[in-house]
Amino acid sequence: MNNYFIDLYSDNQPAGKVINNQNSAGLTRRGVDIEGVISIDNNALRIKPLIQPGWGRSGIAYGPYTRTNGLAFAAFLVNGHNTSQMEYIEEGLKSYLITWIHGSEVDKRLRYVFLRRLFFLLTRSQDKKNILRRLRYWYKLTDKNNQLPLITDNLAVGWFTNEVPCNPLGEGNGFIIHAASHENGELWTRVGANMLSALKGLQNLQIYYIVILRDEGAAYYTASFPNAHGLGTYPHMRPLAIDPFNKDTTLYAGIYQSIQGEIGFWVDTRVYGTQVQQIPELATWYGTANAADKLTGDGLLGEMQAEIGGLWTVYKGSYTRTINGIIPMLRDSMGILDPGSTSGLIHAILETSEILTTAGLVWRFQDSENFWTFLVGMDNCQLQIQENGICKSVAVSDEWHLEPNSIYSLQILDEGNRFSLYLNGKLVFSFADTRLQNATGVGIQAIENNNSLYFRNLEAHPRSIPIPNQLDLGSPWIAEGKQLVVRDDFVGTQIKDLAGTITTVGDCIWRRDIGDGIIELTGNGSSKIRASAKNPNPGRTAYTIAWKNPEFADIQIDITPPGSDRGQGEGGRGGLIFWQDPENYIIINNWLDDIFAGSSISSFFTINGFEDLFDAVWTNVGSRVFWGVTHRLRVVFDGMNYTAFINNEPVLYRSLKDVYANIQPLAINRVGIAANWEWGNDTGSVFNNFIGKV
Repeated sequence: MNNYFIDLYSDNQPAGKVINNQNSAGLTRRGVDIEGVISIDNNALRIKPLIQPGWGRSGIAYGPYTRTNGLAFAAFLVNGHNTSQMEYIEEGLKSYLITWIHGSEVDKRLRYVFLRRLFFLLTRSQDKKNILRRLRYWYKLTDKNNQLPLITDNLAVGWFTNEVPCNPLGEGNGFIIHAASHENGELWTRVGANMLSALKGLQNLQIYYIVILRDEGAAYYTASFPNAHGLGTYPHMRPLAIDPFNKDTTLYAGIYQSIQGEIGFWVDTRVYGTQVQQIPELATWYGTANAADKLTGDGLLGEMQAEIGGLWTVYKGSYTRTINGIIPMLRDSMGILDPGSTSGLIHAILETSEILTTAGLVWRFQDSENFWTFLVGMDNCQLQIQENGICKSVAVSDEWHLEPNSIYSLQILDEGNRFSLYLNGKLVFSFADTRLQNATGVGIQAIENNNSLYFRNLEAHPRSIPIPNQLDLGSPWIAEGKQLVVRDDFVGTQIKDLAGTITTVGDCIWRRDIGDGIIELTGNGSSKIRASAKNPNPGRTAYTIAWKNPEFADIQIDITPPGSDRGQGEGGRGGLIFWQDPENYIIINNWLDDIFAGSSISSFFTINGFEDLFDAVWTNVGSRVFWGVTHRLRVVFDGMNYTAFINNEPVLYRSLKDVYANIQPLAINRVGIAANWEWGNDTGSVFNNFIGKV
């Protein structure tokens, strides 16, 4: 079957009724839904967490299709949580139930009034029908006798040989999201039998995953928000990897989930659109490359026209073409193509014989005196740079080397300010380095002559490529305030409570709306949570100002977490609040604590007077938030959608409907700063430069 399609999930479907039904265009949605967790609402597919985690239990598929050059699968989605993994809850079920009923303890009157809180849980929860499922899930996570699989890979997207793969890491051409703890997610792509680590620190954002097939293998691409770490900027995509090996003829396009959430939290995955299309302009073995040559045939390489990218220039030595690829005829041979623009992904095949010699890829080639090389030989791999004619060794790895009579994929992923080098999908080197980042030449180098060492299928792709029109499923949610309406520099020479003070711009009056803690002016152009490691802030505290645009707010604050390093007992919980009324608001805050190697940006929801802590959505942000180091937290919110940024990098997106399907937009009546309670309290974060835009 080669039925090309687009599926935008415009037809609402209850949980358990999506798989094996048809959409409005008559397309059959295949796959598996053992627990009835897949539904459609609000123009997106929803995949809820499984009680029994594992592959082969939840996923949607389309097909079958026949592999061919240029056949593409695109999926646009936000994964529930990119660091989702199976972890037992050490605290036990009783502890989690008590925490669930207590909540964040905002209202001290409810601290011991369990029955009232339980009543709220059963009557005001936005997800009452799944309370029993959550309890069953917790039971499984707290009882090690259940012997749940220790899964660390949570999402698979791409092409697979089975409609329901029992292990998507072992077949086809797909993306896999692997839990990376404090770095959040790690994005893998399948190259041969290996998983290539294309990106660590994958944040919880709306992301395009695009896999374009070839007769042999596939090319992988991503796109997301501007400035998203490691991803292309919509409407462009970034090439991440090439697989030259897999040849499965019959494939299914699919999205599969094994686990969502972590340590008892869970959050739904939302898929906005999927499609399979044949892209005629990419129906070549090299796809989106702007420099490519199979390097086969006959004759010398020098001054020959590549398939794309211009003429070859042999700067040193000599190469000759053969039916199996080009071979170096002299020592220290180097051939270069210059497509005229920088390359973000360079790939070639290297085939060895009984005789092993050193050879590799050249990139960031400016001239014969300035370039980088990635060399592989019988004993090691080497990274070298030639600067002003002087060759310098940057790194050597004895872990990776060539074997006789083998075929190797050599790959360079270069985003300009850093690059990663791979051998058969395994990461050999990764460096942050901007030297020669604007140089445009790419090519091959052989240190010794060897008439049985073959290069073939060299290709170089730009760092950014327009998403083909046939694969455009819409934009990520992007909004930005243009007009400054409020700013507070927290001026004043006295230490005093922030409540009652007036903003520098906008003449807004601060008031304390939540909690018993104090945020006070410091007397030196900042405000500070009155707290310390010995005397933490007493629970959630929020100060707000009136906001005149109930439908949109773009708010930012500079936050300096307390302390200077790990181990001092300091904790950061500073953030922003968007307030409709005392019973409806959201808080987005940082989380920094000695108990975890990284940090997080978290979002908590109080809706109709009830807050379920375990509905919180967060993303792990590594060292982006650190003790004593100022970071800028910015949140854009339109009453339904929000995106959180750290230092202008987007790290967390959600729609409130992703969490609660039937929720109505909040009116933004007040905005402000907060010290949240999140499994501990703030010990003295400092706030600077509060800015609000519409």
